[in-house]
Amino acid sequence: MLQANRFSKVTATHLKQHNETLILREIYAHKSISRVKLAQLTGLSRPSVTELTQGLIKKGLINEVGPERVTDKVGKRPTLLAFNPDASQIIAIVIGDTQITGSLLNLRVKVIEEKSLPMDGAIGEVLVSKIFTLVDALARRATQPLLGISVGTPGIVDSIAGIIHLATNLGWRDLPLADRLSDHFRMNVYVGNDSNLAVVGEHRFGLARDIRDLIVVKIGTGMGAGILTDGNVVHGSTHGAGELGHIPFPPLNDVCICGQRGCLETLVSWWGLRRYAQRIADEHPDSLLHQLADGGEVSVGMLHEALSQGDPWMIDLVKEAAKFLGLALIVMIHLLNPTKIILTGSMVQLGEIFLKQVQQTVDAHGIAGIVNPTEIIANALDDKTILLGAGARLLEMELGL
Repeated sequence: MLQANRFSKVTATHLKQHNETLILREIYAHKSISRVKLAQLTGLSRPSVTELTQGLIKKGLINEVGPERVTDKVGKRPTLLAFNPDASQIIAIVIGDTQITGSLLNLRVKVIEEKSLPMDGAIGEVLVSKIFTLVDALARRATQPLLGISVGTPGIVDSIAGIIHLATNLGWRDLPLADRLSDHFRMNVYVGNDSNLAVVGEHRFGLARDIRDLIVVKIGTGMGAGILTDGNVVHGSTHGAGELGHIPFPPLNDVCICGQRGCLETLVSWWGLRRYAQRIADEHPDSLLHQLADGGEVSVGMLHEALSQGDPWMIDLVKEAAKFLGLALIVMIHLLNPTKIILTGSMVQLGEIFLKQVQQTVDAHGIAGIVNPTEIIANALDDKTILLGAGARLLEMELGL
């Protein structure tokens, strides 16, 4: 009998929390809304809606913003409610190709303040120290209570435990970043793979708002894909879903940084592209890359310069990388049948030559009835998209939004 009573209390508490989340989601989705409309949308009784909204007002998450403006009704006009985006603030950290960007966000994921630190080649514990420095600086600038910290990083990430199992480019293996940040700053921390956060950001606030079958492919220093199927992020059994860059392609034969041979990333990434460009510069004196390098190492800037000046060696190299990316996208389209694929990351800045070749490859080698309905677009603002996803995931974890 005692067990039944305890079970009833837990169930009642959970039910109240569930209903409160339903109410808050509807208020968040509208600029303003009445309690009557909330009851209609959620199926809850009006007394329950009144009780729950009063609780949310006490928590500071919503406000009463005045009566509804209706001209064709008589009698008392219902009071409208609105979400309070300034009830708390969020710290979001994005680890990019060349810098770490940190933002202080409100609960509508709008940037209040932004700071960045150059990577300067930092890896391992040095890079962790930079993250702590950036979080500390943003926490000091917060003007409202902090809801938590959300971090987007490359690598294989267990987002539930907050552990980065492997980020080869960053020198991390089995790094419990969430626990370390949480222990130091005494707040809740979410750590997620950057491509997964990018697909959430595009779905919630970006170019693919409300699209439920979506892939975001991020190509920069490394390469990865965030996959959304029926509105849910695909993580995989060991958190390795979307590691597109480490799929082997037989025509490629270079050793990858992961230790395997022939990975897609050995060509379709900045480090892979630079390695091929270095060979061109060393072996072909007639190439512009040879002149720009002048016996030294080829830089990313030199790749852009050679491409902009129409160097045929560089154009052929970029088209070759685009063809392999296109073939990889065909595999993903045939397997997952997404509505849209968004290409993002700094390599998107290679421009029309790169993007046009990707689309041509998909059109030429995919089954038309499957690939044609999938729209492929580019969004070079990868850090912004990851930032949006980082904020969205923390809102979901902490407020159920």
